[in-house]
Amino acid sequence: MSKSQIIVTSRYIKSGTKRSKTKRANLTKYIATRESVEKRPQNKASVTKNQTQLINDLLTEFPKAKQFLEYEDYSVKPTAENASELISTIIERYADVIGNRKNFVGYMAMRPGAEKRGTHGLFNDKDEPINLNAVANEVANHPGNVWTHVVSLRREDAVRLGFTNSDMWRELVKRHIADIAKAQNIPLANLKWYAAFHDTTHHPHIHLIVYSTNPKQGYLTNQGIEKIRSVFANDIFHDDLKSIYQKQTLTRDELKALAEDQMKYISDEFEMSSFDNPVLQNLIIKLKKQLDESNGKKVYGYLKKPVKETVDEIFLELSKNEHIKDLYDKWCEFEKAKYRFYTAKEIELPELIDNKAFKPVKNMIILTVLDMDIPETGTNMVRDYSEPEESESEEIDVEGSSESDIPTASTDDSSDADDDSQEQRRKEQEALANTAMSLFINLCSIIRNDYAQQQHWMRPKVDKKLMRRIRKKEIAMGMKYDDMDMKM
Repeated sequence: MSKSQIIVTSRYIKSGTKRSKTKRANLTKYIATRESVEKRPQNKASVTKNQTQLINDLLTEFPKAKQFLEYEDYSVKPTAENASELISTIIERYADVIGNRKNFVGYMAMRPGAEKRGTHGLFNDKDEPINLNAVANEVANHPGNVWTHVVSLRREDAVRLGFTNSDMWRELVKRHIADIAKAQNIPLANLKWYAAFHDTTHHPHIHLIVYSTNPKQGYLTNQGIEKIRSVFANDIFHDDLKSIYQKQTLTRDELKALAEDQMKYISDEFEMSSFDNPVLQNLIIKLKKQLDESNGKKVYGYLKKPVKETVDEIFLELSKNEHIKDLYDKWCEFEKAKYRFYTAKEIELPELIDNKAFKPVKNMIILTVLDMDIPETGTNMVRDYSEPEESESEEIDVEGSSESDIPTASTDDSSDADDDSQEQRRKEQEALANTAMSLFINLCSIIRNDYAQQQHWMRPKVDKKLMRRIRKKEIAMGMKYDDMDMKM
């Protein structure tokens, strides 16, 4: 079983919630004796029968406890110590259900292991001392919902990253309280929160209480819970995740580059008429025709479904390359490593062609095919690969054949046919060259005439009557002009 790096659990306490008195009595009875269980020197002793029964009862009552880090440890190694940790954690996380809001606030602040900030362990974003009784009464009497979150780390990660004191956790919550408010659909100005840090043996954690001063505000969806988990994990494991992201990005770019090289190679082979993959060859010709007949933007998202399917088929053929397969497997491992910071549940990743992270490869395929010089009819490219091709010159088994079986066509006739074919090709090339030269000369003429016309219209225009008056004055002053000038 893979191990997650952080666990965030979120629930809410309804106003006036009532639970089964019997269940509360049984669990409350355990709370009263819980500390003696914690202090017993159990070490690696096997889990006891009573612990097993109590864990089963607790998991039946609170099935989501299987998400806890303590449950992971207990599942891997069911010792008496791990069983005690799991039992204590379940009771702690669901203390609000077992007791009531008021007792839960006190439990958060005064539980053994809570780091005291004065007389208790409660803190918020204010620097003033917190009156524990006043907060307990405020939360207990709040007419709206109150949400509770627990953020838990493994001891080794907490020590390595410095989350072993309430100051670090307090600054963490302050950095992301706006994210929490948004996730819970509570205006930041109306949000109130209190927290306490519990420095337990295996899994240091904080309890966080959140509610709105307006009892009608606030709700938390599964997406909101994921957002809260994400902001905490991305902050706490920032450096670890950054390293994974960088490696994953390099792997993704390497895969894209390899796919692009493959398409470039295919394009070059097409131009030299030496491409030997019949499946890809026919798919590319099919896509070229579909793209030529398509209107609008030639990008994957704008294409019709049949065209997209052809692109996907080409991508699927490319993905059969062993190097591309290895790179995608590597990318998937990095993706799973990222998710292990959030949850122990294994994620299912799509096939390469269905992965949105590699959609640019599909657009690269489209651009490459658009640039390829493929005859529209495809008569020179598409072949029927269902039957073996006939060779251009068949070898004849002379031995065992009668003289009449051997072709009698003369070599002179064959040579004359080759000469005629070459002469025909030469004439076609000359005609094509002459046509191209004629088009080029005409184009140059059009450009020259257009340029001359632009120059003519760009010359400054002067009124003729004004010009005559100016010249008459100049003549009166002694200047000389010929008759042609005067007629202007």
